Amino acid sequence: MTVRDIRVALVHLGCARNLIDSENILGRLGSEGFTLTGEVAGADVAVLNTCSFIGEARDESEGAIEQMLDAKRAGALRSVIVAGCLPEKFRDDVEAKYPEVDAFLGLSDYSNVARIVEEVLKGRKVREDAGGRAPQGQGEFLRLLQTPRSYAYLRPSHGCDHKCAFCIIPAIRGTQASKPLEVVVEETANLVQQGVREVVLVAEDTTGYGTDFGPDGPRLPELVEAMAQVPGLRWLRVMYAYPNRFPWRLTEVMNAYDTVVPYLDIPTQHISTPVLKRMRRGGTGDSVRGILSRLREEVPGITLRTTVLVGHPGEGEAEFQELCDFLEEFRIDRVGAFAYSPERGTPAGDDPDRCSHEEARERQGRLMEIQARVHAELQAERVGEECEVLIDGSEGDWAIGRAASDAPEVDAIVRVADPQHSYSTGSMLRVRITAADGYDLEAVPVSAAAAK
Repeated sequence: MTVRDIRVALVHLGCARNLIDSENILGRLGSEGFTLTGEVAGADVAVLNTCSFIGEARDESEGAIEQMLDAKRAGALRSVIVAGCLPEKFRDDVEAKYPEVDAFLGLSDYSNVARIVEEVLKGRKVREDAGGRAPQGQGEFLRLLQTPRSYAYLRPSHGCDHKCAFCIIPAIRGTQASKPLEVVVEETANLVQQGVREVVLVAEDTTGYGTDFGPDGPRLPELVEAMAQVPGLRWLRVMYAYPNRFPWRLTEVMNAYDTVVPYLDIPTQHISTPVLKRMRRGGTGDSVRGILSRLREEVPGITLRTTVLVGHPGEGEAEFQELCDFLEEFRIDRVGAFAYSPERGTPAGDDPDRCSHEEARERQGRLMEIQARVHAELQAERVGEECEVLIDGSEGDWAIGRAASDAPEVDAIVRVADPQHSYSTGSMLRVRITAADGYDLEAVPVSAAAAK
């Protein structure tokens, strides 16, 4: 059997940063000549890229492992490889629980994944940390993109220096390790050459970029400014901006370059000062309000997205109500909410001063009901507005796109009437919003502005 006769299926779980890892794995395997498939059925080897951010993610990862092992026992798979965050953080546990897995790979650049596939097909177990070099500040150029060519994710750094009480990410991905500015710019140009129109910056702490370079090194504003000048790039979006020690020159860059969309994802986690202190977030309710207000003042028309965590130790009904009142009053454009679950090895993990998980989920539902109403009102206000839309795909007689106010996968979409199927993925259109359809919008083209 030649390499091209070997069919490898990859199953991806988790966030956009995890997706980049999956794209690295696929790129490495594809460059070595393996036949890649998105279906486990009919594959020789299945690679599972896991998530372990919270307990529910670990449960999902373990459920996927069990399904793959069932297929292996039934003779439908020859080998199973488990990679990513789960074996990186909980290797001893998963090795003991799933001895039939042929290889466990933690986080790396996956430069050795092709050799490992060959090894497991020979019946050999791979137990050492054999995925390749640790991903410390290097470029990622062999990715096989799994997003539409309209957008792609790019991470300027790995790891996080913060010590939030609820979070195990630093224990999984390590401390801040930024890529050199010129490497990130080269990655951006490489993506644009592949036809990508929008680059979405994602990291554990995007605003921490460059803090490991020393006092005279580049920071996020310099990086965004350099990326914005890459020829052919249409949109640049910043996600996962930590609110404290915000690099305020970034607002100047956002205003100076049309390429940088007036959008910022800035996870605040809460608004109650006592809860923020218990979370070890390093800020207060007043500082959160001040940062968000200043962003609205300095970047006219900015869309703000945030994430909040409900049910954390120290959050009683009064603190939760303060968060609900804040969302009602401040009317943040985009909000995601998580229900707290205790994580082993975190400062908050053993803190008994919390509500039940059921109550946390109930609070999550109540909060999102408020945000759904706010979101619907904000969307209704946009009817009649003209805006530019980037097309990500199609659905029947609709082209499916997004305005600059919406990040891929997590925010709203714009359905553009396209009965003639005229607009391909990556097209950029001028549209007029005609209706607010639940969470999303509907529009008709005003003019086509698809770039070359």
